[in-house]
Amino acid sequence: MNIIEELLQLFKEQLAENKASSRAIVFWYDSQSVERDLEEIKQVLHNEGIHVWELNKNNAFRTKVLLELEDTENSYLVYAPFAKPKDEENFLIDVLLYGGKFGEFQADEVAIKMKELRLDHLSVRPLIEKHWSFFKSQKRIAKFKKLLPNTPNPDHVKQTMLAVLVNAKSIHSQDLLKSVIQFGGMRQSNEVFLQIEKYMDSSLFFELVEDYFGIKPNQEKRLFSIMEHIVFQHYAFHVDEKMLPGIYPSTVPNICKVFIDDWLKSDDRGILEDILNELERHWGVGHSIEKYTYQAFIRCDTFSVIERKILDALCELFITETVVPSEWKEILAARSKSYWYKTHFHEEYELVEKVLEFYEQKALFERENPPSNLEQWYENYTNHHYVIDRLYRQIYVTFVNGTNLDKYEELMQRVTFWYEAKYLATLSKYTDDVLEEKLEKKWKIPGVVDQRDFYSTYIRPIIEGTRERVFVIISDALRYEAGKELADKFGQRLNAEVKISSMQSTVPTYTQVGMAALLPGKITDISSDGQVYVDGVSTKGIQNRNKVLQMHEPGSVALNMEQFISLNKENGQEYIRGKRVVYLYHDNIDAVGDSSKTERYTFEAVESTIERIQAAVRKLTGTYEAVRIFMTTDHGFLYQTSEIEKYQKADGVKGTIFDSNRRFAIGTGLSVPEGAFKLSLDYLGLVNVEAVIAKGLNRFTAGGGQRFVHGGAMPHESIVPVIEYRQIKGKARKSEQERVNVRISSIQKVITSYQFVVPFFQEEKVSSELYKRTLRAAFYRNDERISNELTITFDATGDVFTRQTEVVFHLLEDRYKTGDVCLLRLEDVSGRTTELYSEEEFELKLYSI
Repeated sequence: MNIIEELLQLFKEQLAENKASSRAIVFWYDSQSVERDLEEIKQVLHNEGIHVWELNKNNAFRTKVLLELEDTENSYLVYAPFAKPKDEENFLIDVLLYGGKFGEFQADEVAIKMKELRLDHLSVRPLIEKHWSFFKSQKRIAKFKKLLPNTPNPDHVKQTMLAVLVNAKSIHSQDLLKSVIQFGGMRQSNEVFLQIEKYMDSSLFFELVEDYFGIKPNQEKRLFSIMEHIVFQHYAFHVDEKMLPGIYPSTVPNICKVFIDDWLKSDDRGILEDILNELERHWGVGHSIEKYTYQAFIRCDTFSVIERKILDALCELFITETVVPSEWKEILAARSKSYWYKTHFHEEYELVEKVLEFYEQKALFERENPPSNLEQWYENYTNHHYVIDRLYRQIYVTFVNGTNLDKYEELMQRVTFWYEAKYLATLSKYTDDVLEEKLEKKWKIPGVVDQRDFYSTYIRPIIEGTRERVFVIISDALRYEAGKELADKFGQRLNAEVKISSMQSTVPTYTQVGMAALLPGKITDISSDGQVYVDGVSTKGIQNRNKVLQMHEPGSVALNMEQFISLNKENGQEYIRGKRVVYLYHDNIDAVGDSSKTERYTFEAVESTIERIQAAVRKLTGTYEAVRIFMTTDHGFLYQTSEIEKYQKADGVKGTIFDSNRRFAIGTGLSVPEGAFKLSLDYLGLVNVEAVIAKGLNRFTAGGGQRFVHGGAMPHESIVPVIEYRQIKGKARKSEQERVNVRISSIQKVITSYQFVVPFFQEEKVSSELYKRTLRAAFYRNDERISNELTITFDATGDVFTRQTEVVFHLLEDRYKTGDVCLLRLEDVSGRTTELYSEEEFELKLYSI
């Protein structure tokens, strides 16, 4: 309560106590009258019908007359602007005593303030009196009330005052230190310290912080010294003593380490980053770590220069072909949790992580035997070779579009050299060996769907057996590896069943014949101007393909994908109302790659296409409630970033040419230059037309670009994806992703050390049905966190031994009772919301610190 409230309460209590009287008289001897402003008090009392009479040294008799003779009805506050006289010297003592125990108001502002702040410890009073100027501000008082703990003691009061002055979010020592540095830096001449010193002794702040972090005071640059000690403990956890920049002891190193870890996870981590950089320079860390190998630092993440050393070491191992992928996968998994990885080196790590995967696949490919037949050639590519193409594309895009990645130029050159001169060259030899004879006779791989059977295999059964509408997205030049990535992305969506398969495309692998093969009906002719006919109808352009579709299924329509998904629902429905089959054509990769001016952006076009198809599927399932969507392509492509060697260039084909590009020619009377072979088109039912395709990686000397090509029989060109996407509705609809289960695999759940390991086991493999799970883990006692907090992702896809993870926890130093119980709390942060996953009890058996 404030003074006015206390006064009113006193009048009320006196009236209640003395029921025989209709009025109350309260005396107030005010020794602090010089600072008192009575106007507000008078106004409030006047409103309550209470008069204020001011007593002075000379009007005591007049006062007695007023109260006992002239006005015996109204209540009065008798205000004396001086200290209360002794009873024997007080002329009005009898009037004062009439009021009983409620007759005198003692304006002890300290007591009132303590009552207002819920401070009932007498030991707190001297502290309040000493710092009375602090408590004169209502703004400070308001924040003080919010931060003050229940049942506070004098130490709590001091810490709360400090928290208010430094604008901390709590009274804990770590928050006090963070706020001082956040708002003023490490120099003690900052404005925050001026605020402390204005109302308190700043040594109190230092004593609290130094005690909490177990640091002995250093009067010189005291704040800087505190941060040196704390950061040193974080650094010392994972490096050998001989590498340390000196001795900065702490009795509670875990508390120091966890403090830095937690701060780096917070929104105000920028100032700490500056401090770490300053100490890195101050201690000469960059120079000192040059004396040691990267192995000495693989678990340390205090300074950014350590990330630089590890990345440089890995790059050197790549270049010297001495990297051990299994070892470095573990190292990079550990590094991925560091602050510097996420904030400053993420592009570099993204690049080297892909290169590491690439080197894994490289090693497997180099140990592989050549395929013995056409089926094995096909299976090798669809099972694992495609991964090399996908990784190389991702590496290339990351390198080209990244910032400050020039230092990886030599590594990129080596990756490209192996990819093109070894991998593509070897694969081209395999292709020539197993396909040349087959292509001359009949292009058919046993057990594989032919592109010409796409409609009859995938679409017609749905049209004839269900009432569902089918959407078919045909994206020009979407090769198998990109289709696989797209399917993987769709597989992460809730309420969707996704399946990817493959087809053998028509050969030559070019747009006109590939697009025709995806329509219902049979290819019946190729005219001298290169147009391909299905059942006697030209298939060039969307309008003609629409005619072919409607010949076989009247409820069909062919549209441009980008134009269609840009329409609003009402306009879009006009195009597809009553339609059972909707073909949506998309041309981005081929359009970019086929131009010598833009072909260098081919891989970026692939990335863009994957994003655009994802957007199209979202629109189809959301706006048009699509249930069945197929995605495929007319052909794939080859892409080489380096200059094409002279030996890869073949003379142009001569004869009557209907259509051609840098990898094929189709027509009659065609010559077969060296580096090419003739292909029978009997498999298409075309007996009067022939084709010549380039062998291996060869290109014919024709106009246009040389990097992006298609038309030949390489698996990149001739194996195409078919993605089946089915939206799940009704009762089968999933409410959330089903994720792998995780358990703590230790038998003895006893903590005997302040730094200890907890083993986790991922019970199932991550698959298309079971998704990865991410848990946030920390130890709690009485609902207060007592350890570091870690985020662990369980995403293993391998056997049992690969699904075991050991995690290091650091317990905050404290006096734990032997036999006390704490909880390891696991929170699931995999989705949009955080949910409690499990809690496990651990017994504490620690010696006191």
